[in-house]
Amino acid sequence: MEGNVRRMRGTPERDAVPRRERQAGAAGLCLLVASVAPALAAQTAPRYQPLMLDCARYRVEVESQVTVQSGRQRSRETVGRDGIIVLRAAAADTLIRLEAWFDTLALWREGSGERLTPDTDGLVGGRYRGLLDSLGGFTPTDTPFIPDEVAEVADLSGALGQLLPPLAPVPLRLGAAWRDDFGTVISRTEDGMVNGQRVERYRLTRRATREESRTLPDSTTVHATRNETESGTYSWTSALGVVRWERDLSDQVRVPAGGLVKQPFTTGIEQQVTITRVGGGCDR
Repeated sequence: MEGNVRRMRGTPERDAVPRRERQAGAAGLCLLVASVAPALAAQTAPRYQPLMLDCARYRVEVESQVTVQSGRQRSRETVGRDGIIVLRAAAADTLIRLEAWFDTLALWREGSGERLTPDTDGLVGGRYRGLLDSLGGFTPTDTPFIPDEVAEVADLSGALGQLLPPLAPVPLRLGAAWRDDFGTVISRTEDGMVNGQRVERYRLTRRATREESRTLPDSTTVHATRNETESGTYSWTSALGVVRWERDLSDQVRVPAGGLVKQPFTTGIEQQVTITRVGGGCDR
């Protein structure tokens, strides 16, 4: 009876396995976890969340070269922008309600020997509002009043919608890519470092061509062909979301002769945009 009690006090399954084999099994389990962990991490796709965006501050630097070509005549202007935009974010069912404003903003435009530097005080602090989904799809709901002197230099009506890149709806392993039906391709590239922090890096390219029509005040319709291309890379962390986004954009519009347009012309915009997360804090 005593012998039976001694045997019952042990754990039969554990006692039946020699110590050396138990150690080998534990080591194998560690190796299995180590090998599976990267795969599990790769299955986590980036998603926007209210907490990562609330009180985020981004520096937006934009430089554009604007050209107009008509026959042998050619004009060129340079437009620049540098400002800090602040976000407030809150959950709205499955969406994110965004409110944003420029905390600082400088604008300039140079061409034909002139330089314009409009006063931006009338725009700074004005509220942009809209709804963002977890993949970066944005719907504006309110745009601040933009003074005429600012609008003459740059179109800032879509400043909030252009702040955050779209995300792939599926996890991407290194070298893998996702594409939509509208010419956008997002691919995973080598991880990198931003301010000493490891980041995931994604390359975003886009190409689109479409025909456009515009009716002038005299009811004349002008037709044009627009070609847009984009190439850039954004860096992502699970805690902060996008910490840097570098973009090169090209927008070419060709208008043929016809009606009031006596001579065909082409307008082009080559734009370099850098968006950098610079910290947090809502001071308004």
